[in-house]
Amino acid sequence: MDEKVKRLVKVYSELDWSERKVVRDFIEDFEKKEFSEKRAINEALNKSLGPLMTNACPYCGK
Repeated sequence: MDEKVKRLVKVYSELDWSERKVVRDFIEDFEKKEFSEKRAINEALNKSLGPLMTNACPYCGK
């Protein structure tokens, strides 16, 4: 399993049921969007969250 996928699965597994539902709903909606809409969403997330692979995890500090 890819390292990014492992990180995603770990964080996802630590969410409660309602939080996991929000994630699943987002993914389902995201996959239905056109490329330009996906890119806009990614840009907005990057602006609000920053580069995820270089930041420390707020949960475990790694």
